[in-house]
Parts: sequence; structure tokens; C-alpha cells
Amino acid sequence: MRVKLKVNPWLRQRLNLEPPHSQETTISASEGESILGIVSNLAKEDPVLWKDLFDEKDHILRPNVMVILNDRIVNPYDPSEASLKDGDELAFLPMFDGG
Repeated sequence: MRVKLKVNPWLRQRLNLEPPHSQETTISASEGESILGIVSNLAKEDPVLWKDLFDEKDHILRPNVMVILNDRIVNPYDPSEASLKDGDELAFLPMFDGG
């Protein structure tokens, strides 16, 4: 199964993803894999790059990351919202606050 991974340019630069000007990367995943499963696998491949998104010790996404699946904000911990299908688009955005 293929999932399109979209990472905002600021976050992409922090993760050292290539090419830095592109916002999309296609990755392979197992059918029905969870968002946390995908991020956990990416973190295992390169923990230094993904440490800003994922806490491997506690197996959670950092609180400063918003997850968007197919243009909808989702709770990555809710299996009903966070299982992936072929062709899904998964995006990670930094959380902003202030006024």
C-alpha cells in the first residue's frame, strides 16, 4: 500500500527530508496500519530525524504536532480515525498558538 506523506516545509527542513522544497513523499505501509505505526517505523529508520515528531520511549506523537488525514484533523490515538488505506494522504503540521 502507498501513502502520500505531506510534511510542511518548516517541519520538513527540521527533519532533513529531501528534497527540502517538496512537501510530499510517498511511503509504503501495510494495509490498515495506524498513523502511530507509520511514524514509529519512520522513527526506527532514522530516530534522529523523527525525534521532533515522535517520542519513541512513550510511543506518542509530540504535542506540538497536528495530524491531518485526507484533509481532516484526526486523533492519531483513535483506531477508528487513524487506520490507513491505499492512497491516503497523511500530513504533519506544527501546532501554532497565540493570538
